[in-house]
Amino acid sequence: MKFSKEITAAQPSYPNNPKDRPHQGPVGLTTLDEVAQNLRVSRRYVQSLVRRKIIPVIRIGKRCTRFDMVRVRSAIQRFEIEEMRLR
Repeated sequence: MKFSKEITAAQPSYPNNPKDRPHQGPVGLTTLDEVAQNLRVSRRYVQSLVRRKIIPVIRIGKRCTRFDMVRVRSAIQRFEIEEMRLR
């Protein structure tokens, strides 16, 4: 007796899984890894910015943190140094 099952890869196995959903970009809440990747810094540096209260964080649980990328960008722009022209 021979058994065969046709496998289709068109649909994700768990459509309600957040990892299978398309990335929302800068709108909405992002993870620590996404913030680090967006700012092109390490995870540890982002954690340091949170600890020093330079960027805002949303704590959902003890180990679950999310970031609003728009607010993170505006917090970082406060530290931007503009070029001074000499006369």
